[in-house]
Amino acid sequence: MVEETIREIRKTEKRADEIVRSAGEESRKIIEEAGKEAAALKEKILHEAREKALQVTEEAQKKAEKTGKEAAQTLDGEIRKLKADALEREEEAVELVISRAV
Repeated sequence: MVEETIREIRKTEKRADEIVRSAGEESRKIIEEAGKEAAALKEKILHEAREKALQVTEEAQKKAEKTGKEAAQTLDGEIRKLKADALEREEEAVELVISRAV
């Protein structure tokens, strides 16, 4: 009877050791899987951030190009206006010189 109890205790201890070992292995697997998931999530977030940064950069570049074109058009108009004014004043100056010369 005592031997039977001792065998049962040893059997129970063996099962307990197996449960502890199994739990340790399972926890290592869970930790490993969590690490892999964290790394994958990190890569996904970095990829999305890079894509967003690229999109923002492209939008800013398009806006800058549009602003540059608008500025060039405005400047071109101002240059034409200045040339027209200069030509008109040149004609006035020539007429003034001719009228004073006569």
